[in-house]
Amino acid sequence: MKTKTSDNFVPNAVLQFGFVTMFVAAFPLAPLFALLNCTLELRVDALNFVDQYRRPTPTRAQDIGAWFKIMEGLVSLSVLVNAFVLAFTSDYIPRLVYKIAYSPDGSLNRFLDNSLSYYNVSYFDAGKRPENPTKNVNYTLPFCR
Repeated sequence: MKTKTSDNFVPNAVLQFGFVTMFVAAFPLAPLFALLNCTLELRVDALNFVDQYRRPTPTRAQDIGAWFKIMEGLVSLSVLVNAFVLAFTSDYIPRLVYKIAYSPDGSLNRFLDNSLSYYNVSYFDAGKRPENPTKNVNYTLPFCR
């Protein structure tokens, strides 16, 4: 019979913990999938311990050792990663910049108009202007959105 130690379980669990905590803002179902994976892995390990491996020798431990510091670092890093993911994928930073730098009264009243681009149709060369405008497009205005 083989003897199995739990040395290879800890890095996998810590790695999964790190990915789940760091990218939960990008993929909110990750904790559910991690729970399902851990449940399945626990059942498979239990079957292996019962059927295929010898009983491991019990040893005392005060704590989880160096893994505690590694997990603390992952938690701190995950706060920063989630903050950056939310900041760069949401509209929060452009709204804040508009509110501080461009808004005359500190509100978001004209934010949508400011964030859309416009093209001055008087910049068209005389021969390059579209010949047959459709009903929905008005080329007589000085600009379009």
